[in-house]
Amino acid sequence: MSETNVEPLEINESPRDLINESELDVPMRALWARVEKLYAFIGEQDSEVSIVLTTDEDIRDLNREWRDLDESTDVLSFPMREDEDPEIAKQLPLGDIAISVPTAMRYVESCHHKDRLDENAPKPLTDSWSLLDELTFLVIHATLHLLGYDHAEPEEEAIMRAKEREWMTYILESEKA
Repeated sequence: MSETNVEPLEINESPRDLINESELDVPMRALWARVEKLYAFIGEQDSEVSIVLTTDEDIRDLNREWRDLDESTDVLSFPMREDEDPEIAKQLPLGDIAISVPTAMRYVESCHHKDRLDENAPKPLTDSWSLLDELTFLVIHATLHLLGYDHAEPEEEAIMRAKEREWMTYILESEKA
């Protein structure tokens, strides 16, 4: 088995799991490092989260079952602390994330999320956009949903987009240091 498809990836007894069910080559160790860096940065280093990398077909099944939408999507979040008392919520897992790797690959080619991050910014975050960058972005987006952020209203969307850029900037800049 190649190093890119190690599953599940559990390093240093972290409360997070990263599982590649897509059977596609994914930079698992690099993604794992970014996920751990992200959760430390946002103060959720002790939060339990499962991240499953999957296929378009499987994410479509999840979307149909949980959102009653019979279509594929890029990422789904399943928060477990929603509507809980804050004292109880901190004791619960943050939630689960499912990411379609084939969709992420298509987004790399289109630069859809890179362009969104660079929109209205003084300068581009990066000159290139890789599968690792796209998967990192999707983890960030899903994590924001797990934390209660949404983009249904323009004001909410602006806040969420600013957080996406802030967190992605932190990840990319920390790798340059």
